[in-house]
Amino acid sequence: MTEDFEAILQAGSEELAARTSARPAAVVRTRGDELRRRHRMATAALAVALVAAVGGGTFAVTGHSRQAAAPEAVVSPTTPATSTAQPTVTPKTPSAAPDNPAATHPSTPSPPCRSLVVPQEVKDAVTQAYQRSQPGLVHIAPVRGTFYYGECDGVFYAGTSFTPTADATENELVQLQDEGGAEKYFTKAKGSAWTFAAGDGFPRDPRGCAAIHEIPARLAALWGDCLARP
Repeated sequence: MTEDFEAILQAGSEELAARTSARPAAVVRTRGDELRRRHRMATAALAVALVAAVGGGTFAVTGHSRQAAAPEAVVSPTTPATSTAQPTVTPKTPSAAPDNPAATHPSTPSPPCRSLVVPQEVKDAVTQAYQRSQPGLVHIAPVRGTFYYGECDGVFYAGTSFTPTADATENELVQLQDEGGAEKYFTKAKGSAWTFAAGDGFPRDPRGCAAIHEIPARLAALWGDCLARP
């Protein structure tokens, strides 16, 4: 019995030694290759599962798979949208004070004066105006070649000297002699009659009618300062 027990114990020791002994190198490499292959397969399977899960979620949200091209209307959230609308231009409010008042409100030039050809009716009306201003003078007429007639700013002007006619009375001759035949000046506003305005002084001013305040200087210049008669 003792021998049988020893035999059993020896057999068990040999089996244990065989199991715990170092494995050959070929066996170890084969076992390692097998484990790496299983690891790759597991990793690949996990990646496929993740792709399927992510792709399914994207399709459920957008209705497109990840491989579908992004539609043109979709704008990337990292790229700011560019507006095609034209910028609003606010009209410039003009300043209350203009930059150039002279350009904005140009000065209106004065109407020019005109020296006119005198008609006979004007000579007659001017003669009557002087007769009204000098009671007693009836038989008079303008001296030939010395009648001035013109217009400035809508007002008419005349200048002449008078001489007695053939039927003048002695009193008229004396009165005209006292007047000395000096130049007389008349005005006529629009819609009114001729009026005696002024006469040359004694002696006559060498500036002629340019010295008469009632005659515009522009018109006096056109008349040659009324110096045609010595």
